[in-house]
Amino acid sequence: MNRRNITWEIVVAGLAFVVIGIYLADNSSSSDAPKSSGLHEAQPTTLPKTKQPDDLPGSFVIDLNDLKNHDKLKELKKLEKLDHLKIDLKNIDKIINQQLSEKDVQASLEKLKKELRKVEKADFNIKLQDKKVYINKDYDIDETTWTEVKPGVYAFEKTFPVSKLKSLDLNLAFGNINIVGTQKSTGKINLQATGALEDPAALSRSLVIQNKLTARDAYFRTTTENSNLTNKLNLEATISIPENTHIKAQTSGGHIKANDLKGDQQFTTNGGHIELNHIDGSFEAKTGGGHITGEHLSGTMQLTTGGGHIKTAHIKGKLKAETGGGHIEIQHLDGEANAKTSGGNITASIKKANGPIKLQSSAGNISLLLAENIKANLDISGSAINMAELFNFDGTKNNGNITGTINGGGTEVVASCGYGNVNIDIYKK
Repeated sequence: MNRRNITWEIVVAGLAFVVIGIYLADNSSSSDAPKSSGLHEAQPTTLPKTKQPDDLPGSFVIDLNDLKNHDKLKELKKLEKLDHLKIDLKNIDKIINQQLSEKDVQASLEKLKKELRKVEKADFNIKLQDKKVYINKDYDIDETTWTEVKPGVYAFEKTFPVSKLKSLDLNLAFGNINIVGTQKSTGKINLQATGALEDPAALSRSLVIQNKLTARDAYFRTTTENSNLTNKLNLEATISIPENTHIKAQTSGGHIKANDLKGDQQFTTNGGHIELNHIDGSFEAKTGGGHITGEHLSGTMQLTTGGGHIKTAHIKGKLKAETGGGHIEIQHLDGEANAKTSGGNITASIKKANGPIKLQSSAGNISLLLAENIKANLDISGSAINMAELFNFDGTKNNGNITGTINGGGTEVVASCGYGNVNIDIYKK
């Protein structure tokens, strides 16, 4: 059966906050669809003007409040016999009984998105909001093949104009990401895969490249359904882009390195390290367990790791750093900081405090260096506390707490250790 010639119809979407989309292969079913199913064709307000195929409407809204005849959902079990249907329907009873968890809901939505991409070369955006499911598709996505540049090395490279470019969205199924901000009139992306594969055609079947380019936006994505591919291939993406581009970069398992960028940025990896240098703007870096390092960072920054270390230097602005168990090091801060670790140590040297300084470790030690002329209100607690006598301090001290002011008071400085020690000394350039 040729899927490209099938008339596809979205027939049902879940109960309460639960949804799963299922597709029927029956050309006659579209005219016989029940009018009360809760399925409405919506105006595709966010879709391009590109002519769309006739097999699937460009936009759907599924209103869960309109699904009154819940017993009809049980008929969906019959679809399990269709040989082309890959969606797992084993949870349909739980859907009817409203028992699926939020995690199950998201898994169902992701499975739906994956099946849609098998059917058509389009990018599908699925959103669940206010008991309605919004499904939109975009037909400007191109699939690109790989080229073998030398034995065992495969590449994809593309240059594009950037005079009006505002945003870049990069999503890798796995592999490393390198981003460099430039002032050139053209941008470039290079994807390189190395490993033992038969030919580029085999790679193209296993690791699909999707890209979409407009004057204002660039979109690149790699997808794979082969879970073993990460053991066979090393994937590296290198991008040169205007320094003030809004960037959203994500990889499921590799490292991310970014240099010389300005503006809003978002960097996410499920487990690799993140390295940032000369970044200015409002940005977020998040890793499931790797380390985060950054130098010459300014603006508003949020650094989060599930268990790795965070190390920063020459920071100007507002810093929030959090790790599930690693150490945090903040050197030469000019601004404000909020640092938290569940088990590691915190080292912070404050060149100038322009806002609150809050340091918290559940079990580690805290070492804090403050400028001698700082005006601060201190609230320090730990198993033991040591503070240099050079400060102009007024307040109370005991073995486990210090409260008071330095140089008459001013910026809030809070350091808290559940079981560790706190040491406060003079910051020296």
